[in-house]
Amino acid sequence: MDGLRFDMPEAKQGCVRPVLRRIPKQERSRDRIDEILKVAMDLIGQKGIDAVTMKEIAALSGGPIASVYQYFPNKSAIIAMLYDRYIANVSQFMTLGLNDVRGPQDICRATDAMVDLYNLYVHGNPQVQDLINAIQADKMLADMDLTETRRLADLFADATDIYIAKHLRDQYRRTTFMMCHLTVSVVRLALKSQPEEAKQIISAFKLSTRAQISLFLDGSYGDH
Repeated sequence: MDGLRFDMPEAKQGCVRPVLRRIPKQERSRDRIDEILKVAMDLIGQKGIDAVTMKEIAALSGGPIASVYQYFPNKSAIIAMLYDRYIANVSQFMTLGLNDVRGPQDICRATDAMVDLYNLYVHGNPQVQDLINAIQADKMLADMDLTETRRLADLFADATDIYIAKHLRDQYRRTTFMMCHLTVSVVRLALKSQPEEAKQIISAFKLSTRAQISLFLDGSYGDH
């Protein structure tokens, strides 16, 4: 499964943040936006976000710079839309991992699957890390990322906290929020490590996550 890739979802009316100057209604316009975003993502991976310019994005995406500004007021708007598509992929991982949860015995297996999917996605698309770094460098976008992380954590908790004792559910939600946030950091660390160490890092994180969830499942959280 090395090199796992998830295609960026198409830009659809009503499914993008209000960062576009114009909402694309024709297929040709949607294709133009997709090409702009693809080029921008490739350039981020090659050069880093700071070195990428709107002029370069326009030139390599096959059109005049005016055709980029027609849809995006600035580079931050491009980054924001790239982030939307990134988070759509992460939501896929969450949904795939939760689809087979039929009982408490399935939760740890689901978390393992989600960590593995995200890890493979980032390793197959290393420019994602540059995108995440760019998001964290912008306060507005960083706040957006925190909101999305909480939404994903709530999605996980909504699907699983039926198996958690009621008096532990608030703490369980806080823990799932923390685990979602830490997954990004752990995968980033693994990406910077040698292959064998990277495998050990991911394995250790999954073991830690399973241990945390097991304490909630058996009702012993807080007794240690």
